[in-house]
Amino acid sequence: MANVRGIHILAHGNKTLARVIAADINKNKRLLIGVNSMYGAGVYAWYVDKLPERLRKAPQVHFEIDDARIIPITKRDGTKLGFFRIPGSIGDYVENIDIIRFENLRDR
Repeated sequence: MANVRGIHILAHGNKTLARVIAADINKNKRLLIGVNSMYGAGVYAWYVDKLPERLRKAPQVHFEIDDARIIPITKRDGTKLGFFRIPGSIGDYVENIDIIRFENLRDR
């Protein structure tokens, strides 16, 4: 059982809403499974070393989770796309994540 670190972008970049979401994540150690599900329902996160430059200033939560709980997202040929999904049902929560830190919650 190994852990993987991920970065989840909060509130599609909306910093005001991200601060509210961050408070819930920090208090309850959980991530909400939203309605965007191009590769299936779940929480999507980037591997720490794969976060695209265009998202580096977006509000984010850095966390760790057991790698047995994730599904790496790949192209049809198996090429990894740099992010993963923690599966679940829309509207449910992914519970018991280990929060490392939050970034970019404030305007600069």
